[in-house]
Amino acid sequence: MGSVGHYASDVTLAAAEVYETGRLVTISPVSTSVKLSGFGQYTFRTVPSDYIAARSLANYMTTTLNQQNAAVFYNSQSGYSQSIKSEFSTALSLSGGQVTSEFDLSSANFSAGRSMEQAIAQGATVLVLLANTGTLDRALQVVQINQRQLPLLAGDDVYAPTTLEVGAAQATDMVVAVPWHILSNPQSAFVQQSRQLWGGDVNWRSAMAYDATQALIAALTTEPTREGVQAALSNPSFLAEGASGAVRFLPSGDRNQAVQLVKVEPGSRSGYGYDFIPIP
Repeated sequence: MGSVGHYASDVTLAAAEVYETGRLVTISPVSTSVKLSGFGQYTFRTVPSDYIAARSLANYMTTTLNQQNAAVFYNSQSGYSQSIKSEFSTALSLSGGQVTSEFDLSSANFSAGRSMEQAIAQGATVLVLLANTGTLDRALQVVQINQRQLPLLAGDDVYAPTTLEVGAAQATDMVVAVPWHILSNPQSAFVQQSRQLWGGDVNWRSAMAYDATQALIAALTTEPTREGVQAALSNPSFLAEGASGAVRFLPSGDRNQAVQLVKVEPGSRSGYGYDFIPIP
């Protein structure tokens, strides 16, 4: 009747071709690539696209940090990483800034030290880490080499316990764009129930998966056929209550929802001495 998945944008893009042929709805809770927007009639997602996250980061850089020159670190082999890099470059340009240099974390010759030297020499005043999960370790090398010299911004794949554990003090004040954070609405039913179930805090991926599941349940309740589920989700009046509020879909299959910016600060919630804290 429908599916919830997948994780990486590259996998979702490949699988969605099969789902579209079989007229089977898929709702991705995690894949953010802009290539999924308008991909087909049966492809939806509960996570905001890279278009929204990139604009939020670019706006923070030019207005709050009051900086215009960015060095971007990304993975050329990742659809997600390429997507958010492209969107960030466009958003920053529209905000009056520019990407002064780009560094491919997947390159066999990548060196965090040399990259930092080049970034500074080329006028970068902010480092933007748009790594995917597979290149997070190399992105964290950049964090260590930087020694808090330049402000750090990052995409949602950097939101991970490893960042707090390995980045530690050097990651302090790094700003990360995520779809949802548990401290943004601590009194919600989802937050309370998830803590009782799991004995701890869940992250944005769990919340978006919950939203995708609730949307699929609501659509199945309307008409439990493949075509019926698609028609229900596509209806402008469709509404499901999720962890992060109302779940509605645009004609493109995207969810029209803002992202949450969080900052790494000293804290005890994670157990590593540092936490991601929502920025008001």
